[in-house]
Amino acid sequence: MRLRNKPWVKEYLEKNDKYLINWDKETKINLSDLFNNKKQPVHLEIGCGKGNFITNHALKESDINFIGMEKEETVVGVALKKTLAEFEQRNKEVTNLKYFNDFAEDLSDIFAPSSIDKIYLNFSDPWPKARHSKKRLTYRTFLDIYANIIKSHGILEFKTDNDGLFAFSLEEIAENKNWELIYQTTDLYSDIEALKNNIPTEYETKFHTAGKNINKLIIKKTF
Repeated sequence: MRLRNKPWVKEYLEKNDKYLINWDKETKINLSDLFNNKKQPVHLEIGCGKGNFITNHALKESDINFIGMEKEETVVGVALKKTLAEFEQRNKEVTNLKYFNDFAEDLSDIFAPSSIDKIYLNFSDPWPKARHSKKRLTYRTFLDIYANIIKSHGILEFKTDNDGLFAFSLEEIAENKNWELIYQTTDLYSDIEALKNNIPTEYETKFHTAGKNINKLIIKKTF
């Protein structure tokens, strides 16, 4: 998600750096040092956008620690501002959510093996041209990376409005022995049971309101 540069973001992030994860690129992040409630499970959203999804998860699930990963600094600033405002409105302190403003092609460079409990991929760039298929976040090499950093029998959830990307993702998963498909739908909003605990992203709300079907799948690590 690209936003125009906002002049206030850099100073805002520096002022609120306790909600950010700093990575020295030399060692893997020690997740037990990030949160005071260090024994809680850790859920990672890759490409957190403006923060609606992960903020509402953090508010709803105080027994889970969340990391919102986003490479665009401006987007992180907007997301963090939203998080702090939402928590303040409810007279709550943000203790279980931090943002990670960085990027690495291989997440195994950042996170230790079997350190993440759950991964969310929401409305990732579809990279529609065939020659760019290896950049799609559900390509087989990425699936292998997720399997490395996620804990035994950990869960990955994926939502997209792009039907082509969804079909591609199902094909990649079918060929990957590290993952078992446990749920899929091409019309999330027709599944009343699945919607009970669904938290939408900004894109999701936009596309659903416009009448676009929302695809979702859930996979579980097989070992």
